[in-house]
Amino acid sequence: MIAATAASACLVTWRLYANGHPAALPAAVAIAGVLTPGVLFNRQSALRKAREELASSRADLQIVSDSVPQVLWQGLPDGRVTFMNLRWTEITGASVEEGLADDGWAWQNWFHPDDRQGLLDDWARARISGERFDSYRRLLHTDGTYRWLQVTARPVRNFNGEIIRWYGVSTDIHDEMQTKLSVRALNQTLEQRVEERAQELAISERRYRSMFEQSHVSMVEQDINDLASALAELKAQHGDRLGAHLESDPDLVRHLISLIRIIDVNQAAARLYRIDRQAVLAGRRPGIAEAQPFAEVLLAIANKRADGWQKIVPLIAGDGGVIHVICGVTVMDERPGQCRALSVMIDVTDREHTRELLLEAREELSRANRALTAGALSVSLAHDLGQPISAIAMDAAIGGRSLSRTPPDVSMAGKALDRVASSARRAGELLHRTRDQLARRDRAVNVIDLTEIVRTSISLLEHEARLQDTKIGLTTDSETAPVVADRIELQQVIINLLLNALQADRASPANERRVEVLIVTSESAITRTEVQDSGSGYPQEDEHRLFEPLYSTKPGSIGMGLAICRTIIEGFGGKLTARNNPDRGATFTFTLPASSERTMP
Repeated sequence: MIAATAASACLVTWRLYANGHPAALPAAVAIAGVLTPGVLFNRQSALRKAREELASSRADLQIVSDSVPQVLWQGLPDGRVTFMNLRWTEITGASVEEGLADDGWAWQNWFHPDDRQGLLDDWARARISGERFDSYRRLLHTDGTYRWLQVTARPVRNFNGEIIRWYGVSTDIHDEMQTKLSVRALNQTLEQRVEERAQELAISERRYRSMFEQSHVSMVEQDINDLASALAELKAQHGDRLGAHLESDPDLVRHLISLIRIIDVNQAAARLYRIDRQAVLAGRRPGIAEAQPFAEVLLAIANKRADGWQKIVPLIAGDGGVIHVICGVTVMDERPGQCRALSVMIDVTDREHTRELLLEAREELSRANRALTAGALSVSLAHDLGQPISAIAMDAAIGGRSLSRTPPDVSMAGKALDRVASSARRAGELLHRTRDQLARRDRAVNVIDLTEIVRTSISLLEHEARLQDTKIGLTTDSETAPVVADRIELQQVIINLLLNALQADRASPANERRVEVLIVTSESAITRTEVQDSGSGYPQEDEHRLFEPLYSTKPGSIGMGLAICRTIIEGFGGKLTARNNPDRGATFTFTLPASSERTMP
């Protein structure tokens, strides 16, 4: 009986030693000393059984640890990691042996370079203080992406209070469920979470207020509760026709805008408005020069799609002057009774004035007296050069402003310079063609790809289309459309038709503006091209005069563009016609003989 009791005590102390309590070893040896030789065999059997149980326990522990969805790991007091479960391999694609290489420090190489030193610093502070280790860092995954982990560990101490190892868990906090599991695993109290969240919110609020006050971009924080309620009632009354109702009633738009209460403005906005900041907060605000752009944002708010809305809008400043701003609206909270919005504005008054001057200059060039003499080549040249020259000036101005920003917008400047080069090449080609005509040379008629010329022309007018929120679409039934024509003159026709379509679309609501180009190559020996706009069309009684020289439905135009286009198309053996669409807008169609060379050279 005594021997059995001693053997059991020896087994217990041996298990304590195996589980990380070195002080248990002398006790195990002492107890083993009292065993008689007669029970030596029983002691050895007990020890074998203990080892087997320990090995089984370790195997079971390994199986359990490998089934956990987090990375479990064990570290020594000096920081070296000696154990990780297979979740490490599933996440990183690296083996456990690779993670434990470099004497237990290789795991740090899988963390983001910007986070690595911070993680090591946190780990060092925890080992020095003996407090719980907690760090948020990014880990490289098998798909090449970095995902945030919450890395935590707690110390294990011996009977003397000394830390003998650390047990840790790393949780992927990208996933909501993993976050909840992590929160439960860390056993945080509700009071701690509320306090931490309150601190984060306080920091966030201080950061936001700092950016709001010090930003050079104009910002206005607004309470839109009353506006949202009024729009909800109007939407219930008018449904899908709310947009048309708002656009048709400017006074209603102004009334709805007046329901917005300004909570705060930064100094940049006060300078933009040319109104004292306190006066703005007291209720004074800039006036609305045009109601239509604001009808769009009101409809977006009513449909809960205001985030990302951006538009150039005219405002009446405090000194009575009109300013043009790029206005962007972000709804920060859409809960009932707590609707707030942030408006961000950038002054583009000078840019808009320059654009108007450039447009006037282009129109002035187009008004050159092209048909007053029989030799209209010089007049035609002035008309044709108007667009590339204006485009060059406009894109050069955009490039200059992009480079003068802080920091410079190199990407936008590069695109503007590419468009300048393209427009300059086209202007040079027009001059060369005119010089050849004056020298009585034949036109350079070749097999050219109509589809490629249309795409190039659309690209040249990309900026004009973007300024008036118009999309230009292209549909073709073949990758190429070979025709026999002069490249420069055919591009002149296409650009003239696209510019006319863009100008016609200005009378349409912004969300309905679209120009469609259709190329059909399957009609026997001809290729048909249609340019369709969404404007109001042309007066039906004047249809027979559309292609007459000096006739135009546009104010300030000398009416030579369509006449020149028809002359060019007919010179290539084709026809140019026009028709009003059944619903809205007009379609201009020209045909050209298709080339027998279906494969472009």
